[in-house]
Amino acid sequence: MTNQEIRQAVGKRVKLDLAPQAPGGPTRTGRIVGILDAADGLVVTFTPEDAPGSQVTYHAHYIRAIHPA
Repeated sequence: MTNQEIRQAVGKRVKLDLAPQAPGGPTRTGRIVGILDAADGLVVTFTPEDAPGSQVTYHAHYIRAIHPA
């Protein structure tokens, strides 16, 4: 995934394909609500559908693919 592809998904309902070491994997469905440019890359804030009212963050290197949901 490129940073541009991740930025284009902000605000959308998506399915994330995650690396094996990412929490909640291997896939999660929900909404990307924001991103943060950190020193070590993008950090994605995600609201998962399986945990209403919660948010999780993923470093971009854990996101293998983003699909429309």
